[in-house]
Amino acid sequence: MSDVLNRDTLEYRRSANTPEHVDPPWLEVPRGSANETLLLSVPTRYLVLTGDTLSEMDASAKAAVDAAALTAARDNLVERLQQQEDVLRAFMLIVLDELNAHAQAVTGILDAIDNASNLAGVKADVALIADVPQRTEQQLRTSIRNRLGT
Repeated sequence: MSDVLNRDTLEYRRSANTPEHVDPPWLEVPRGSANETLLLSVPTRYLVLTGDTLSEMDASAKAAVDAAALTAARDNLVERLQQQEDVLRAFMLIVLDELNAHAQAVTGILDAIDNASNLAGVKADVALIADVPQRTEQQLRTSIRNRLGT
């Protein structure tokens, strides 16, 4: 039994059954070696394997790795908004509908003001604009349920 490192994925396995982890792609990592020290002290995402030797990335390379991971994480979160059975997507679409309803009411009021020649005209035009109703928690739950799968 010895520790091994996968050359392709940098997966580190301690006390592995050595006959099952032959070179390539596995590299034996002796206990107490510089490679083991790095594997135990530095996150794998910041390590580079050159030949049989591990080294730690410099600060700019680490920053690039972190930026790529952050971009990927953000892309994954946004991707969720396209999954039809995701509650977050359903909620987002309901909020979008509500914002649009409020924007439509505000636009109607502004149009009434712009188009009126006197105060009576503004009052008459604004009176035609439908109120945006308040929603209850139960209505929100029902709306979310109805949005799932659409």
